[in-house]
Amino acid sequence: MKIIFSRLVLVLLLFSFFSCDQKSDRSISEKSFSLEIIDSMQVDYLGEMMLLDYDPKADKYLLATDAYYEYLEVNAEGKILNHNKFSQDGVDAVEQALGLGYYNGDVTVFNPPNGYYRFQDSSKIGEITIPYSYQVFMMYPKLGVFESGNKIYYPKPWPETLAINMGEGEFYQELYRLPIIESQDKTTGDTLGVLRLPETSDLLGDQVHGFPIPVYTLDQDKLLMSMWFEPRFYVYNKKGDQFEYDRTVEVDIPDWVPYTPVPVDKAEQFFVENGKKRTGILTNILISGDYYIAVYNKGLTEEEMNELGPPTKDGLAARKRNPNYAAIFDKDFNQLATNVPFPISSNDPNVVNKDGELVVSKIAGMSETEDDGIVLYKLRLKVE
Repeated sequence: MKIIFSRLVLVLLLFSFFSCDQKSDRSISEKSFSLEIIDSMQVDYLGEMMLLDYDPKADKYLLATDAYYEYLEVNAEGKILNHNKFSQDGVDAVEQALGLGYYNGDVTVFNPPNGYYRFQDSSKIGEITIPYSYQVFMMYPKLGVFESGNKIYYPKPWPETLAINMGEGEFYQELYRLPIIESQDKTTGDTLGVLRLPETSDLLGDQVHGFPIPVYTLDQDKLLMSMWFEPRFYVYNKKGDQFEYDRTVEVDIPDWVPYTPVPVDKAEQFFVENGKKRTGILTNILISGDYYIAVYNKGLTEEEMNELGPPTKDGLAARKRNPNYAAIFDKDFNQLATNVPFPISSNDPNVVNKDGELVVSKIAGMSETEDDGIVLYKLRLKVE
């Protein structure tokens, strides 16, 4: 009788546990997410600029032209604090602006072959020199420079020894295995590759996947990284001066337009095959309160691209058909929502301010109203 009673108690406990678990799952799935405009600020500047970065200590925003050579710093009310245009000659010349953002409150520009130049109030106040020969073939949409302890971290440029041949599959296979983030000792200048793709990554197989563009976000001792053209991101834990791979998080995106990989011996076909469509991209991972926000464009199929016709100079027709969306995750990387739309006229979302608000710049050409200056929208992630 005692055995029967014990089994009955066990069954009741298990039933209770699974009932609670199912209730919890239901409560998660029933949450509704949206991004609502709660405020806006206007910047007194006649011209087009996009919002790139934010400095929480000074509560200031960084905007720039699409070539990164001219920029504004504005405060939380939209008042211009600084307006600068890099010079391409002279002592502090910026010959190539291939990345722009804040590093410790300084406007920092990636300026190969010199390294990272740091500016305060339009004046150069220092630089981070990369102490070896390297080559760069792309702009960095997110600067990615940060420090921890006595180390500075930044995206590692390709070494000059990498033999670039876009028609050979071996080039891509070597590229995918290079360190992605490098550390530099602030005292000695010694550098070390600290983060690579995990061996489980699809990119390390026997196919060509094109050029990865690493975009990452630091959340205390976690680093979340997208390679731009995949519907997934990689999570690493910081251990001392290194980063250890933790997991890969798949982002479930309906109607995602995937790129088409090609065999290694047909590398030259990659851009021919994928040039017929606009593939989906995962452009950022933001943090707002208890949530991670994966920002993406779903892409356009070959049929949809044909419907658009020849590309326009400003590219607005394609933008309207391929807007920004968000997928929402909790801090345990459970996906709670997908296809949460940003305002249709918003530029690429890059910023969360100290109040947890997502701030985006408005694309003037995609608005029905004409504004006297640059408009920044403040968005709140609404959970119901």
